[in-house]
Amino acid sequence: MARSFIMYLQENNGYADYDIGKEPRGELADKYSMGKEKIKLLFMLILAVCLTACGKNAEEEAGNQKVLILADFDDSEYLRELVKQYNEQQQEYRIEIRQYERSEEIEKDGVLLLQREIAAGKGPDMINFGNGYTTSDIVGGYTEDLFSYLEEAPEKDYFENILQAFSYKSNLYAVPLGFSLSSFAGTKQNLGDRSSWTITEMMECYYGQEKEQLLYPGAYKKDVLGTILTGSMEYYIDWETGECNFNGSEFCDVLRFCNGFSDHLEITDDFSVKQTFLEDKSLLLPVRMRSVYDICRVEHIFGGQEVTFIGFPVDGENGTMIQSCGPVLAISRNSGQKSAAWAFITWLLSPSVQSELPSGFPVCRSTLEEQIRQASEIEYETDAEGVERQVVKQTVSFEGEPPVEIYCITQEQAEQLLALIEQAENISQVEPKIYQIFLEEADYYFNGAKSLKETADVIQSKVYIYVNEKR
Repeated sequence: MARSFIMYLQENNGYADYDIGKEPRGELADKYSMGKEKIKLLFMLILAVCLTACGKNAEEEAGNQKVLILADFDDSEYLRELVKQYNEQQQEYRIEIRQYERSEEIEKDGVLLLQREIAAGKGPDMINFGNGYTTSDIVGGYTEDLFSYLEEAPEKDYFENILQAFSYKSNLYAVPLGFSLSSFAGTKQNLGDRSSWTITEMMECYYGQEKEQLLYPGAYKKDVLGTILTGSMEYYIDWETGECNFNGSEFCDVLRFCNGFSDHLEITDDFSVKQTFLEDKSLLLPVRMRSVYDICRVEHIFGGQEVTFIGFPVDGENGTMIQSCGPVLAISRNSGQKSAAWAFITWLLSPSVQSELPSGFPVCRSTLEEQIRQASEIEYETDAEGVERQVVKQTVSFEGEPPVEIYCITQEQAEQLLALIEQAENISQVEPKIYQIFLEEADYYFNGAKSLKETADVIQSKVYIYVNEKR
C-alpha cells in the first residue's frame, strides 16, 4: 500500500524528490498541498472500498448460514442453552427460537395458531411442545413422522417401547428427550401375582379385602378420580374422529367408585406414610420415578416386603404410565430444511447431551444404562480428618420422617427399574381443560346436586365439544 502512494506522488507531484520531514515552499508548496488533498481523498476512497468489502463478507457469511426456526412452548432455559451450544458448533445452520404460548381460550391458543400457520404453508421448522405436551398437539399430521428418520439411523440407541408409546396411529409425530414413570405399587401379599388390572378388577380388589385398608394414603373423591384418569383418559377419546365415551357404563362405574371415598383429604399432622404400609393399612402406593435412585423409595416405604408394580387400571396392558420430561421435539411438515432439523434432534438424543438432562430418564438407552451402572457402585471419599467414607448419592425422605441416605442401588433394584422401563407401553399426558371439566362436573354428582347419568352426559357433551374444537 505504501509503494502505491509513492508511485502516485512521483507521477503527480514529484513529492518523492523532496526530503521527507521538510516543508516545501512557493510553487512546490502549492503542489505539496494539492498532493496532500489528493492523498487524503485516495486514502478515504480505498478505506471505503475495504470497509464495504469487509461488510459484504460479513453479510455473506451470515447470509450463508441457513436459519432454522424453532417454535418453543416452554420458554425453556435448558433448551435455549442447548440451542446456543449447537449454534456455536455450526457454520452452515443457525437455530433461532420463536416463543408460542398455550391458552385454554381457543382463539388465543398457540398450538392452534401453529397448526393454522403450517396448514397455510408457513410456520417454523421445528417445534418444542414442552412439558404441556398432549396427544391433541399432534393430531392432524402437520408434523413429520420421525420413525422414518430413526429407521435410517446407523445406531438405534434408544428405548423403542418409549418411542412407540409416544406414537400416534403408528407414526411418531414428536419425540421426548426425557421421560418419567408413574405407577401404583403394592405388596404381593395384597395384590397376588397381578402385573396389571382393569378398573373393574381394581374395584373388586379394594372392596373384596378382608381387612379395612385405604386405597392409597390421601385418597378422597376428587383425588381418586384425577388419579384414575391420569392413566385412562386417552382410552375414552379418539382424537382423530373426535368421538368420546364418557357416558358409558365403564366411566359411570369410575364415578360411582370415586363417590365412595371421603369428600376431603383426611390426614392428621402425625400421619406417617411409612408406618401406614408397615402396618398394612393401605392397599396401594402412588409412585413417580424420575431418576435411577427413585426405585429405592418404594423399598424404603414397604420395609423390605415383596413388592409388585401393578400400575394404573387399564384394559389388558401394562399400567405403568410414561410421561414426558422437558422438551418434546417435532419437525414441521412444511420445513424446507428437514435434514438439518433432524440433525439437531439427533444431537439432542446423543449420549453426551442425554447425560446432562436436568430431570427424567434419558431416551438414549446407553446413557441410562451408564447411569444405572454408576448408581450401582459404592464410591468413597476422604474427609478432612483423613477418614475414608462412603459417598451419599441420594436421600429418600417423607414428611415427618428423617431422611434415609442412599449410597448405591442394589442389583435387584437396577434390574427391577430397567424392567419397569422396558415394559411400559402407554403415555399419560393429561389435557388440562378436560381434567378441569371432569373435576368441576363430577363435583355436582359428589355433592348430590346431579344424578350419575346427568353428570356423565354433561361431561360427555363438554369434552366432545372441546375435542372437536381442538381437531
